[in-house]
Amino acid sequence: MLNMLHASHESASGSFDRDATPVIEVSQGEQFSLGARSLLTGGLFESTGEYEKLSIPVTGPVAVRGANPGDTLRIDVHEIRIADRGAMVTLPGRGGFTGGLGRSGRVVEIADGSVRFDDDIRIPIRPMIGKIGVAPADGNPNSSTVGMHGGNMDCKDVTAGSAVILPVQSANALLYAGDLHAVQGDGECSLTAVEVEGSVVLSCHVLPGVTVKRPVVLSGGSVITIGDGETLDDAARLALDDMLELLQADRKWTREKTAMLMSAAADVSVSQLVNARASVKVSLAARYFTSAPFSLEPHQH
Repeated sequence: MLNMLHASHESASGSFDRDATPVIEVSQGEQFSLGARSLLTGGLFESTGEYEKLSIPVTGPVAVRGANPGDTLRIDVHEIRIADRGAMVTLPGRGGFTGGLGRSGRVVEIADGSVRFDDDIRIPIRPMIGKIGVAPADGNPNSSTVGMHGGNMDCKDVTAGSAVILPVQSANALLYAGDLHAVQGDGECSLTAVEVEGSVVLSCHVLPGVTVKRPVVLSGGSVITIGDGETLDDAARLALDDMLELLQADRKWTREKTAMLMSAAADVSVSQLVNARASVKVSLAARYFTSAPFSLEPHQH
């Protein structure tokens, strides 16, 4: 699309700021692109070992016409383009390992659909969006936090072809996105994934008559609820509660029958466990739902 609206990674924000001036304004269903910064942007990563001073912001906000507080917004991810180099970091006091890790930085090349992690190790890429969310009703949370607004979910299922469903909390939604990864394992256990510059192509529309409390991801034939908390247990309970509520409303079953189906067919796993708030996901095949909006077919306009 030659006339697609675009916001470069220069329109970066360190928070999901409800008071920021929109960098672009789009209509529902209109595709637009956002550039994304990474650890390598600006050259500081390779000139300093003080990795604590580096951060990965989000790009935005994007105003979505007609999206109002109380609405539910679906964001479709049409394309993710990534650079040919990525970076990874470990830091003292961070990561999920007993005994901790030292300060270390690593730049890796990306070519032929793989990350060249070492001379004899290639990791197939699976580009994803680490941070995507809307401005909250109150406060301006740091871009590295996760919550009901979305944020730093680090859900590796937010790939091209997926969709993210969020509760709108501010006028025109005020969408932000960034923190692209060439590939990430569930948990992001050392602190970072393969962090890359790049860009994403997105579109948004309001889902009438639909209510979600927290982020829901549609990806790979599954419905995925995302919970967050100070502990993994807290995050898991929220993700489980949200899936229970969605499935029970869809099937009109008792809580007990719904929970039994989830126990037999749903998977509980970690999105990330290395930030101030952990995020856990519950995945259930979309075939267990009978109605929209949990169809994986892209919305037609």
